[in-house]
Amino acid sequence: MYEDLFQVRSNDLTPTTGRILIASPLIKDYHFQRSVVMLINSEEKGNLGIVLNKELKVQMSLNELVHELDGFPRIPLYKGGPVNRYSLSFIHDIQEIDQSIPLGNGLFLNGSFNLMLKYIKQGNPIEGRVRFYMGLAGWNEGQLLTEIDNDTWIISNPRKDIIMGEDIGNMWKNSLDIMGEPYSTWSKYPLIPSMN
Repeated sequence: MYEDLFQVRSNDLTPTTGRILIASPLIKDYHFQRSVVMLINSEEKGNLGIVLNKELKVQMSLNELVHELDGFPRIPLYKGGPVNRYSLSFIHDIQEIDQSIPLGNGLFLNGSFNLMLKYIKQGNPIEGRVRFYMGLAGWNEGQLLTEIDNDTWIISNPRKDIIMGEDIGNMWKNSLDIMGEPYSTWSKYPLIPSMN
């Protein structure tokens, strides 16, 4: 009923590594509804990303997977997407982690896991510095561009304060709001339109 009022045309940014995809509020897919996805690999053959703002159905922590972290404060794991669900990735802003892949805006992907463990075990801050994800999001050749042409995603440059901030539940809304109109219109679309 309200879909036409809230359908905003996708923008002209190119979906490249380090940019984020912000889902249209009209997406009903369980994995991508109101999601913010960091593109970590963008090629002609396809695209890979990490969903940044979804919790796992069953809450898990890195401590459960890495017994060296027994006794350390709980480090939550988040749902990175439905592809390779058991693969672990991490996004961070710690330049000293060797082999990290720069994503831009002061953010990095992965790097030496041993160095990251050392960083954690030395008692360095985790909150706002690093976040761990299980799984990925993936698109076959041409699939993502088709979805963008169909106004499924808005492309944006990430803001580290939003991506790494404590308010993961409002990351989708905050990412749209900072883009201004007409994109912030999407953030006002009700999750369940029939309830309004």
